[in-house]
Amino acid sequence: MDQAKSPPPSPDASSAFPVYLAGLGTWFVPLGIQMVLFPWLVAVVLRMDAFAVGVAQAAVMAPSLLFLPLGGLVADRGNPRRLLLLYHMLYAAPPLALAALLWSGGEGALSYPLLIAYGIAAGAIGAFAIPTRDALLPVVAPKGALPRAVALATALQFGGQLLGIGFASSADRFGAVPLLLLHAGMVLVGCFAVKKLPDPPPHPPGAHAGFWRSVGEGVSAAAKSDQIWPVLLLNFGVGVFYVGPFMAVLPLVVRDNYQGGALELSYVNLAFWAATIVASMALVGLARRFTLRGRLIGVAVMVGAGVLFAMATLPPFPVFVALNFVWGIGAGITMTQSRTVVQIVAPATHRARLMSLFQLGLSGGGPIGAFLTGTICSVWGLKVAMLLPAGAMLVLIGIVLVRSRLWTMRTVE
Repeated sequence: MDQAKSPPPSPDASSAFPVYLAGLGTWFVPLGIQMVLFPWLVAVVLRMDAFAVGVAQAAVMAPSLLFLPLGGLVADRGNPRRLLLLYHMLYAAPPLALAALLWSGGEGALSYPLLIAYGIAAGAIGAFAIPTRDALLPVVAPKGALPRAVALATALQFGGQLLGIGFASSADRFGAVPLLLLHAGMVLVGCFAVKKLPDPPPHPPGAHAGFWRSVGEGVSAAAKSDQIWPVLLLNFGVGVFYVGPFMAVLPLVVRDNYQGGALELSYVNLAFWAATIVASMALVGLARRFTLRGRLIGVAVMVGAGVLFAMATLPPFPVFVALNFVWGIGAGITMTQSRTVVQIVAPATHRARLMSLFQLGLSGGGPIGAFLTGTICSVWGLKVAMLLPAGAMLVLIGIVLVRSRLWTMRTVE
């Protein structure tokens, strides 16, 4: 009697997790290139003013406001592996198109509206990919080692960005075209890694609610969790008050106060992201020992406010770079521990949506912060554009500490 063929066995977590990390690297190295190359094109090549730089950086992050929740919903309902494979192929298109235009017309073909369009396209694709990749992490993580897997994935993410930033430091010498081609090529190589990942368990059958109701279910699940909501609120504050100034003000500080270009901007980024790697790798070995993760997050976020106050004094450039290193230590702790809390506490049925809310705090709050700080900078100057976000963040930290149990909560797998 004929027997139905069983599907081929999926790779176990011990073999799938390294493949997952490989695919992660092929996404975040290009992202690191973009982090330096895009503001360099706007601020240095086109010589746009502070307001225009803020708007351009907001264009990269603004799609997150709509597409991160939608991306989380699509990932919760669909097959995250197949979706991520599609996003890799799509993400190669914007840099290839911009490279072709610059190759044929030179820098004269570059325009501010074109870069805005590039930023929106790249930001929209990234907004779909991030919660989809996060939804796959618990599937491929070794059993009982999710905090360590989160720390490793975060460290590799930062390491990939750091490597990409290093590549982008050559923009002054070689121009944008080779970097854009490298960006697209690495993303396409990542398709091979994503294709080897196992499919997650199928979703239970049932009727699906509409988009806004489904997003509301994710928000409701976050609000009901006394561990998730304070982490998400602080994460949104980080997006508005830290990511905004980092993306919109720091390139202007490098250009106008230190008379720097792509190389100096890379030093600042390298210091920050190298520190995030140091912090994340330290947490790999200590991930299971920490249970007071909320306390770690609170302290790290307070350190960020102190760094912004110090940078507002516009110290000598080596000190400015060192301050970014300290800021990166705090960022590595905050991002790793915040992500760990959400991954552990979130139910599997809502994980992608809750991870999209987590990322929305950074990517969605970022354009708000970039627009506000770019505007403040154009009106009151560089110093005020760093002092005001630092003060606002301290107020938010105080509110969260008073209204939640962030300081005493314990989070274990």
